[in-house]
Amino acid sequence: MKVLFFCQDYLGIHKVIEKGIIEFTGFEVKTILFNDYKYKNKTEKILNFISKSLFNINLKKKWASKYYANQIKPTDQFDYVFIISPDYLLNNELEYITRKAKKSIVYYWDSFKLIGRYERTLPFFDLKFSFEPKDVEKYNMQLLTNFYFDTQSSNKNIIDAYYIGNFDNRLLTIEKITSLLINNGLKPDIFIKVKSNTKTENFSKNIKFITEFIPFEENQKRMKESKIILDIHKEIQNGLTFRVFEAIGLNKKLITTNKDIINYDFYNPNNIFVWNENVTEIPKDFLEKEYEKLPDDIYNKYSLENWVKTILK
Repeated sequence: MKVLFFCQDYLGIHKVIEKGIIEFTGFEVKTILFNDYKYKNKTEKILNFISKSLFNINLKKKWASKYYANQIKPTDQFDYVFIISPDYLLNNELEYITRKAKKSIVYYWDSFKLIGRYERTLPFFDLKFSFEPKDVEKYNMQLLTNFYFDTQSSNKNIIDAYYIGNFDNRLLTIEKITSLLINNGLKPDIFIKVKSNTKTENFSKNIKFITEFIPFEENQKRMKESKIILDIHKEIQNGLTFRVFEAIGLNKKLITTNKDIINYDFYNPNNIFVWNENVTEIPKDFLEKEYEKLPDDIYNKYSLENWVKTILK
């Protein structure tokens, strides 16, 4: 069986999924990454600038969409085409690509509120999955959360709490949580990625501002060595982020801003503290008690293996 797999190059997660498909199904995989298109020359860059300025048309998106599709030979055929975040492909290329397989499958990694372009891609797929409950209900899709893939926790919990994310309106919440953790005698390790010209002088000195994301392997090592993982979700979506499932896989405690987490079968207030703006302290009981392991059936439900087998069934 052959799988044509499209995905963003986001912190190496495509490698995890590709490896999981091979390991848990035995299928052959051809992977195409969405964000590896570059201008061929300066002329293309100038043409796109003119086109966007005068006609509000982004030629780069058209060129990129054709570039991704052209990586598939006219004679290529697949059993499955599996696409994560298909908005990188325009309709002509989507039609061409999905016809290359017996079954077309999509997984939406963001909410439709955040990525409005998703809606036009729905008609091209046989099976549709999303991690966002509201989108599942509205667009008649199947709910499928993210997953964990790492289960080997470190014996050395040398980091009290760990978070890495982008510079955006969540920073004030991160500062408040960081402050409360410090009040409890903890030393959180907080990294925020910023642009090189971002002014950070007015923010907490307990936050480390970086201009490049920490490499995938180093990020995993830090999570393994942490007692608590922090999860600050985007308010525009309710679906659970990868950090939630990384915490499950590694048997780590979690502090999250996502109130919807209490509706999931793995929720345990001993393991998960739900933050809201009215919180004035993080309970010592939560910080001091040992993590309670989940029942095997629930733990296995959120594994990469189950995720892959659910999609490619």
